[in-house]
Amino acid sequence: MQTITGYTDHTVEARGIAFHYLEWGDPSSPPMVLLHGLTGHAHIWDHMAPQLAERFHVFALDQRGHCDSGYTASYATAEFVDDLDALARVWGIERFVLMGLSMGGHNAMAYAVAHPEQVSRLIVIDIPPKMDRRNAPNYEQASKLAETGHKHYAAFEDAVRDARAGTPTAPEANLRHRTEWNLKKLTDGTLQFKYDPRVSAFWDPADLSGNLGEIAAPTLLVRGGKTVVLQRGVAEAMIAAMPDAELVEVAESGHSVPTDRPEELAPIVLEWLARRKD
Repeated sequence: MQTITGYTDHTVEARGIAFHYLEWGDPSSPPMVLLHGLTGHAHIWDHMAPQLAERFHVFALDQRGHCDSGYTASYATAEFVDDLDALARVWGIERFVLMGLSMGGHNAMAYAVAHPEQVSRLIVIDIPPKMDRRNAPNYEQASKLAETGHKHYAAFEDAVRDARAGTPTAPEANLRHRTEWNLKKLTDGTLQFKYDPRVSAFWDPADLSGNLGEIAAPTLLVRGGKTVVLQRGVAEAMIAAMPDAELVEVAESGHSVPTDRPEELAPIVLEWLARRKD
């Protein structure tokens, strides 16, 4: 496993849920919040966070139902938005940079619509504003997982093999790092994924396609050049609908850009943030 240090590890309670998060950087620096994607966790940002923390006070969250945060009955967009609003108060931050990948990017857009005064700048990574989850290619598999629960793995390599199926373009070392943080060891010695097995089937993303014009914050939309999630035409339409937005593409990345190409994404984000100072 790669060793990445420099953060502190916390768990707090908000809205009756235990939330786990990582904190990087100087508390006197401008705040930044990072939101992972579906079935992900706070440690997906490990390869970028040290660079981000040179300029920002970074909070990387395990969202509800993921990794070391609590499971819940609902995974609707409004619940994720209210979670972040409550946590911002716990953290004592009033205006911050917000960056999210996939589901986290969708939640970030929804938060920016609901709380425009709190988002100074917005970075959305590889997600459209509207998704038909029931027609998604993996929905049948997700529904089965919700019924049966996670499988047990006798060996770490078996879990990595299954994780590879969902992240085919990730470098091996990064995928292994992401997978290790996403596993727990059971009393019988086997391994099992931490996230709620219901979350993929029960995630209920709101349709934000009619709300993009309400996003007041300068926005950077990041698209993976090899993604199958965010089509180029959809990305261009999103940029046209937002009042102040730019599109950048990381050519050799798939959907999960922070895992696939963190060494490219971090300087892109930092350069854009420097140009778009609050």
